[in-house]
Amino acid sequence: MREQTSGTITVNPDTPEAYTVQLMEGEVMQVGRKPASGGVKKLVLPFPEVSGQHAEVRCKPDGWTVVDSGSTNGTTLNGARLTPGREYHVRRGDRIKIAQYELLIYPPDIQGVVEEEMEDAQDRTQFRIQMMNATILVGDIKGFTTLMERHADKPTLVMQAAQKVFDHLNEEINRNFGQLEKIAGDAIMAYWQGQGADPKSAGSVSACQACFTALKLRTLTTRMGQDQSCWPFPYHPLMLDMALATGPVAAGNLGHAVSNPALLGDTANLVFRLEKLIGDDRPGDIIVEGATYELAKNNFKFDFLGQTNVKGRRTAVDVYRLIEPVG
Repeated sequence: MREQTSGTITVNPDTPEAYTVQLMEGEVMQVGRKPASGGVKKLVLPFPEVSGQHAEVRCKPDGWTVVDSGSTNGTTLNGARLTPGREYHVRRGDRIKIAQYELLIYPPDIQGVVEEEMEDAQDRTQFRIQMMNATILVGDIKGFTTLMERHADKPTLVMQAAQKVFDHLNEEINRNFGQLEKIAGDAIMAYWQGQGADPKSAGSVSACQACFTALKLRTLTTRMGQDQSCWPFPYHPLMLDMALATGPVAAGNLGHAVSNPALLGDTANLVFRLEKLIGDDRPGDIIVEGATYELAKNNFKFDFLGQTNVKGRRTAVDVYRLIEPVG
């Protein structure tokens, strides 16, 4: 018989108030503001923004999962907002955010539990890669490399400021129905997936949501740049160059976690190349390609910037600058 395994959850790690709870295989731990009754195991987080029954951590033999229980203010896993009622696998080092609380997840290292999965890992990976239409946003802090060089003696100061900026940006993205794909250094990547029976209508909605969010992110970035508690570099204005592109992408979950799939394919490549077109003379610009423009042109004002040749594309790409909403 296989020995029962255990793991831990640390609440607010890296703080003096941190504490750890242990969970055994087969247990289900509720997380919420109100204590449980009847011997139910529960992690109580006494904060108004935490729902009475907020989430659950389920300790299964083949790995731990987390489920948002339909909370009012939501749950995030590694920065990505969870869909209520859906199970998300968690790995060692994953972080769950509930209101002001951060939970560091450390499930047991399962070895040899699911040999069948190991044998057809390639098939499982293919199963977890699905095609979807989405509008992708990429934002890049202007002049970040220069700022890092200026503070080469204390790079942590710069990285902590950038993380604070991206935390606020991610909250705004979540509020506007977007999903974080990743934060990498000085760049953030998010997407809006077109859903619905009518692909054209669904694509228009996601493109408009992404354009609207990009404008809100620009306003938010300006405000954060004026707040020295958030951006302590008054000599280096905080600017976020952004690009949007719409099209088919492969959403790939290459591990056990399914919370924030990697976006692969031509559209993902295109949006990164578009962002690099923003010159130093137009810091904070938001540019889109032709597909996004066509889907959002009735709701937003754009300037046509011309065509550009992009590596990997046989034909030139139309490029537009996003200005403001219509009306």
